[in-house]
Amino acid sequence: MPADDAERIGDLLSTPLEDLLIALGSGIGQSQAELDRHSIEIQRLIDEDPTLAQYGLEATWYQIPRTEVEVKIAVAMEQQTRSTAGGLPDGGPTRARLWVQPVNATVSNLLGFDVQAASTVKLNVVAVPPPGHVGSATPSHTREEAIAAAKLSDDPNLRISANFNPGALAWFVRQTDERPTPPSLVTLVRVDDETLAAVDRVRDGEVVG
Repeated sequence: MPADDAERIGDLLSTPLEDLLIALGSGIGQSQAELDRHSIEIQRLIDEDPTLAQYGLEATWYQIPRTEVEVKIAVAMEQQTRSTAGGLPDGGPTRARLWVQPVNATVSNLLGFDVQAASTVKLNVVAVPPPGHVGSATPSHTREEAIAAAKLSDDPNLRISANFNPGALAWFVRQTDERPTPPSLVTLVRVDDETLAAVDRVRDGEVVG
């Protein structure tokens, strides 16, 4: 291959180190965003289904907890001189900038690069807890307090269960009759976790306030 062609290909494959790291991080972020969109769509389907919505169900959320990327690269350093508004050097300190090229079989064959001389860039991206109250929400009241606030029937033949929904910041208290097959839902009450107010009440499939 002529030297000028090899130089042109090398220039096309070259990129500043910061652009490479941004591209890697962006790819991971876009993958996580697609997983989140999927969970949001599932939650929307649950919320719009009268049967599923009354149980306070939540969609499953998937997370990329840790991503390790290792890239073999050729590194070149460029010394950049500060310039004035007119494009002339201002005499200030120079800034070093790293340029990198991916090293693979194609680059080695086209440019005659020795793979043994390649450098390695390792990037670890680790998931962290989301900001705000939703991701780390803990109930302000106990399960027993939520059940008491629901004011359910004291029929000993009925089973009472409750679960806290951090997204809704509410308790979903259910009273079911376990004797028939399958068991039947008798009463469902959504209790606000902050005020312990019974926001919604469903009895025998009908909203009763």
